[in-house]
Amino acid sequence: MGSLKTNVLRAGCTIAAGVALCSAAHAAPVLGVPTTSVASPQKLGTTVVITANATDIDPGTISYRFEIGAAGSAVNSMVRDFSVDKSFTFTPTRQEGNFQFVVTARNNSTGKTTTNKVALFRFTSLVVNGAPAITPTANPLVALFSTPPCPAGALTTRASILLSGSTSPSYTNWVTCQAGRNVNFVIAGMRAQSVYTIGSQTFNGSTISSGSTLDFVTGTPPVSFPAIAVTVPSGPTDNKSERFMLMSTINPQPPMAVDLSGKPVWYYQDPTGITPTITRPVLGGKILILANGANSIGSAVTTTQILREIDLAGNVIRETNASRVDEQVSALSGIPSSCVLGGTECLVGSFHHEALRLPNGHTLVLADEEKIFTDGTQGSSSATPVDIIGDVIIDLDANFQVVGYWRAFDHLDANRAAVLGETCVNNQGGCPPVTLVSGKAKDWLHGNALFYSPTDGSILFSMRHQDWVVKIDYGNGSGTGNILWRLGAGGDFTMNSSDPYPWFSHQHDPGFLQGGTSLIEMFDNGNTRVAPPPVGLGSGNSRGYVLSLNEASKVATPVLMADLGVYSLALGTSQQLSNGDYQFEAGYINFAAPYSQAIEVHPDSSLGFTTQSMGTLVYRNIRMVSLYIPSAKD
Repeated sequence: MGSLKTNVLRAGCTIAAGVALCSAAHAAPVLGVPTTSVASPQKLGTTVVITANATDIDPGTISYRFEIGAAGSAVNSMVRDFSVDKSFTFTPTRQEGNFQFVVTARNNSTGKTTTNKVALFRFTSLVVNGAPAITPTANPLVALFSTPPCPAGALTTRASILLSGSTSPSYTNWVTCQAGRNVNFVIAGMRAQSVYTIGSQTFNGSTISSGSTLDFVTGTPPVSFPAIAVTVPSGPTDNKSERFMLMSTINPQPPMAVDLSGKPVWYYQDPTGITPTITRPVLGGKILILANGANSIGSAVTTTQILREIDLAGNVIRETNASRVDEQVSALSGIPSSCVLGGTECLVGSFHHEALRLPNGHTLVLADEEKIFTDGTQGSSSATPVDIIGDVIIDLDANFQVVGYWRAFDHLDANRAAVLGETCVNNQGGCPPVTLVSGKAKDWLHGNALFYSPTDGSILFSMRHQDWVVKIDYGNGSGTGNILWRLGAGGDFTMNSSDPYPWFSHQHDPGFLQGGTSLIEMFDNGNTRVAPPPVGLGSGNSRGYVLSLNEASKVATPVLMADLGVYSLALGTSQQLSNGDYQFEAGYINFAAPYSQAIEVHPDSSLGFTTQSMGTLVYRNIRMVSLYIPSAKD
């Protein structure tokens, strides 16, 4: 009697039509316990470099994910998603205690992962015997202020920051008191080589009480700041409340903040030495930035590959990278992506221009999508392919994981070419990396801003090269993604104005005033308006621009079209201030010897308080009451 035959499949094999189909089995990477640059325990605020090193018998690039949490916890926070960078620099400033450092190594080719961790690393309190303490940080304009637990009955607490000789302190945001837990504040907004008095305040629901204070002397920054002059002094009706300007400067100047006298009170030095782009501040003294750096696949492209959230001391809170996000968007959409020369579709090539924190803790970020067309779009054919750069809006959760996306190619007519015929080549200023071709790509949209409307959960998307702002049915993450309207010349609105060129063009930073009214503001660069006839008028300046929109009847009526006295061919910011004035940043004036200006504009279109930054281009200039509290628009 013959023996019974059975099918035993090894890992990696499947049966199709009765035939065993096998792929080579892969082992997971070998990952030892990560190392730390200093031994536990350390004082809170001490920098620890966590390094991992994995090997694999299978070929493939190994990427590393870093997570940090409370020792013994099953839940950790992602601080850097998969990247070929083997080390992560961690500087805790919020709370002392026992931590664990968790690293996952992944072979990108096989998808196999291995996780290991430093199970216990202790950071000890800076508060000794119940006394507050103030500690310098690596940034000489930033300190770490530590206070004992809030007194009984206190609900919230904050820190006050007072320059010696001044009577007007600035403040951090209020934070919730937690019984028995010290409170630590990153203190920023201070001039160099100056004495400040730092103190704590608590609020019990009716009364603000002040605690002990300490003096702190700031140091000398190791960077060169641009010369920022007040060219028009602040008048009696100009705004005094938003006393700081957070400036996203262009390389080689570091991102910085200044007070209304033009004196630097904060800066950030990126580890790469390349100036990152500040997009928006986040409540609590955090900032979203786009930076150069390594991605998950280790490609040669490093330009704006990084989305990073930092605190005011420059410490990384969390970050991800473009190729990691590309991988997730590709999986979610089912669209294959290959961001290499000769490819036909690069879903997420790099981040650019915008990252915006939403009320639900999610982050929207803009990325470029590059696609080869052969179907007649913008003159393409099989014999003459055309490379077109579009945009993707990516929705990231609180752990910087992709939960949704919106593709311009799905919702807009790609045959509506850039109004002024703009193109990009690799390494061209203002352009994303061009990866699919060695020549030119059509810079179709050049998206440059997002705005969240809390009134209906929609998103405004500014497309500079279309001279349009579109409203997208985001629906707080559950919308259709459809375009609800297109605002601009040739769009869905009728313009109610006799101005010779009433529409904005090549605009920056549009948004509804005070978070959601019928008024929409923006910086009207005016590139199309000042272009030679018949396209434009042939001359003119940039404008501070506000429209009243009737969304039902689709009528737009200008409320403000203030001639700013200068022409900014690129960059720019718009913001309504708390006193009803506006600030407009003309970020790129005079191509031959560029400079920028921040101009306060009154509702009657008259110009007021003005600062000028010589030799420096400024992408965004955001006025703030303190560096901890964003404006209503941000």
